[in-house]
Amino acid sequence: MARVWLGKTRDVQKLGLLLAGCLTVAVGLLALIEPDLLVAPFRLIENATIDLRFRVFRGPRPATPEVVIVAVDERSIREIGRWPWSRTMQARVVDGIARGGAKVIGLDVIYSEPEVTELKRSLQEIRAGAPASVHGLLDRKLKESDTDAQFERSVTQAGNVVLALPLVVPVSVSCQPVEKAPPGYITSSQFMMVKQASSGAALEPQCATSAVPPLRQFARAAASLGHVYTIPDRDGVTRYEYLAVRYGDDRDYYPSLGLEIARIYLDIPRDHVSLTLGEGVRLGNILIPTDQKARMLINHVGKEQSFRYVSATDVIHGRVEPDAFAGKAVFVGTAALGTYDQKATPFSANFPGVEKNATVAENIITQQFLAQSVYDKLIDLMLILLFGFGLGVLLPKMQALPGATMAAAAFLGYAAVAQFLFVHQGLLLAVVYPLFTIMVVFVSVTVLRFMTEEKQAKEVRAMFSSYVNPLIVEELIKDPAKAKLGGQRKELTMLFSDVKGFTTFCEQHSPEEVVPLLNEYLTAMTEVVFRWNGTLDKFIGDAVVAFWGAPLDQPDHVTLALKCALHMRKRLAELQENWKARGLPALDSGIGINTGEVLVGNIGAEGKKMDYTMIGDHVNLAARAEGLTRKFDVPVVITEYTAQRLKAILDKPRSTGMRSDVTHGMGRVDLRRLSTVKVKGKAQPVAMYGIASRQHGESSVVTEDAATAEVLEMTDK
Repeated sequence: MARVWLGKTRDVQKLGLLLAGCLTVAVGLLALIEPDLLVAPFRLIENATIDLRFRVFRGPRPATPEVVIVAVDERSIREIGRWPWSRTMQARVVDGIARGGAKVIGLDVIYSEPEVTELKRSLQEIRAGAPASVHGLLDRKLKESDTDAQFERSVTQAGNVVLALPLVVPVSVSCQPVEKAPPGYITSSQFMMVKQASSGAALEPQCATSAVPPLRQFARAAASLGHVYTIPDRDGVTRYEYLAVRYGDDRDYYPSLGLEIARIYLDIPRDHVSLTLGEGVRLGNILIPTDQKARMLINHVGKEQSFRYVSATDVIHGRVEPDAFAGKAVFVGTAALGTYDQKATPFSANFPGVEKNATVAENIITQQFLAQSVYDKLIDLMLILLFGFGLGVLLPKMQALPGATMAAAAFLGYAAVAQFLFVHQGLLLAVVYPLFTIMVVFVSVTVLRFMTEEKQAKEVRAMFSSYVNPLIVEELIKDPAKAKLGGQRKELTMLFSDVKGFTTFCEQHSPEEVVPLLNEYLTAMTEVVFRWNGTLDKFIGDAVVAFWGAPLDQPDHVTLALKCALHMRKRLAELQENWKARGLPALDSGIGINTGEVLVGNIGAEGKKMDYTMIGDHVNLAARAEGLTRKFDVPVVITEYTAQRLKAILDKPRSTGMRSDVTHGMGRVDLRRLSTVKVKGKAQPVAMYGIASRQHGESSVVTEDAATAEVLEMTDK
């Protein structure tokens, strides 16, 4: 089979980097372009992470005592009556707060229509039918029953009341023309200075087409107006405050109720306030960061009633301590169930709108802002590229567990840094795109590695299952890089085993007799080779060729080969006994062993016919050694190169506790020098040794005196 992946580690790494790069670029483009259909899930998840950072990782925080809420709560409804109350009663609330020394009073109540009480309606009806002589009296009574006038007087006397300005903002992607020009009496509440940030960011301000302003007399009596437009995110959670909403011409922007109350509390004149679209609102020396929609990310305090609440009925009945409102920013609004605009926040799904406005003012007064950098998209892109290409380079080079550990460390590390900056620096970093990049690159590269390693495993199994012990195959599957394609120079120990007189044997017996016997012999010899973790190179007719030291590194390749040779002789003896018992002819063999550096690897025609084999002068020498078994009439012949390594093993100090006749895993052997042979193709003669097993209880013996003094010369096998 064609070797598509085996040994191509660099190709796999390059493919992993290419895959990671493509995914990183795709995520980067998604973050920059933000197509609404595709980005909507990311925005929902990003918003959910903001809530998680508030609710779980940061938790509630103390609210400033400088902001107080006077609430029309359940107790107030029970004592005063159902809402809305008469404006006479509301005037008493304003009077009570003003007497308490409040610095600014914000009324989160709509006063867009005049109030006509039953008494006033009755007096008007009486006056219509009464004689002119009593009109003066009736006019005085009508004036006394005018609750709007009473409320106006209270607002005027307080001198620091900010009224709510409802603005109607249609659901539209662009600003629409106003239905009619804003009434002149509300324009004094506009931003006096409006400009655009130099960053050149695309602006998306909210634009009102109409308004439901308070009555003219109320607006003129109030210190200012603040819009109460708010809209939650797509998941229904209120996270942002629109500090400015456009209503009228291009530069007609109105501040929010919370912003106006904070401005007055901080004693900042209106002409010291400026709106810079795409950057923020500046109150004197304070810069409130906003986004392209002129929104401020609300730094929520906690659940509802995180601020000090005072019941409106206690204010009316004078049951509040004298200094409760002294120097405070006081918000008045409804908090009884069914009477207020219910909002969802990261901390609560039942949050009064008046407390949302109080939270905005508190953020500004205490300057506890949460900011998104004007370069947030650029930062996002840089983080996406850093994580994407960084992991793309490193992950393909790492094992599964270290790679997963590194990806998890990057994921959790960035999340921890983002949370630290959120809590301690007030900086909101986007986390979804960078963390998504880490996840998608890690998963994709891991899947790629799994697929390629699975392919490599199949190729390794197909390549080596007929060559080597299955245990070695499994080792190669664990690390396919060890199964390198092509040739590499390595020191191996090679074994050639050949049946003696096989040609004559074939001539004397029929193929039906030869083949079963030969198969039985080769099967047994192969099992022995695999038993000693050898690599089966090939069968050449009746010959068995094996080697040690490849494809896996085997430092003890000499010992393994020698043990295999001696075991093969023992196994052959068992076969011979069996054959004799069955009345079959007995085969005999010779074994030659050599150690040296050769070229080993997959050699052949790529995709057609390839063999994992060895080539080199030392291979030929091993084959020559096997041929000398007939010359010296010994079963196993090894070259001086193998013998030198064996003698070094035998000369090593014996390990503690081992028998004196067993050294370093090599059994008891008889190593005897046979002769020096001049082999064809080699300039120098090579000493040949015979090796055999010793009996139990005997020690290893090394004999260096050659039985034949002269140098033998071999010209062929």
